[in-house]
Amino acid sequence: MPVDVKGAVASAFLEMAARKDVDKITVKDLVEACGISRQTFYYHFRDIVDVLEWTARQGVERLLAQSLKAPSPREALKLFVNFAAESQPMVRRLLNSQRREAMERIMVETARSYLEGSAREWGIEPPLNQADWQVTLDFYACGMAGLLLGSDRRTPQDRERLANQLARLLSGEMLHPGQN
Repeated sequence: MPVDVKGAVASAFLEMAARKDVDKITVKDLVEACGISRQTFYYHFRDIVDVLEWTARQGVERLLAQSLKAPSPREALKLFVNFAAESQPMVRRLLNSQRREAMERIMVETARSYLEGSAREWGIEPPLNQADWQVTLDFYACGMAGLLLGSDRRTPQDRERLANQLARLLSGEMLHPGQN
């Protein structure tokens, strides 16, 4: 049976990051934990940041797939808010490391992917030209990522409220009450 080397490296990285300063995790640590050679590591990944990005993207892809199956945008956004709150200990460790820039980029890209995918899934055709649509996606993605970063300090009721507020904001209901 073939071994999922990328998955094993990602799991080892997450285990180490839960108990060790992220900046102190080395390729040597990962290859020893996985019982693979450096050559095998570099066949699959460029460096530690590549491991971080791949690991995050795997989680994000699962979350995106799950959110796009949600019965409504509100329910999909609840998934995002709860996932962000539950992931906060690891996210905080990564944001307090030298990997901050990569982590922020991943969070914004995730929010953007969700917005783009959900618009496509729910047949939303924005009344904007392509350039304006791209700026709108970037703006909302940055704002959404920023709000999700603070979701760990929210109670479950506050998270529910945030998901509802995001749904109302994204639908335009918050800015134009009564029109949607």
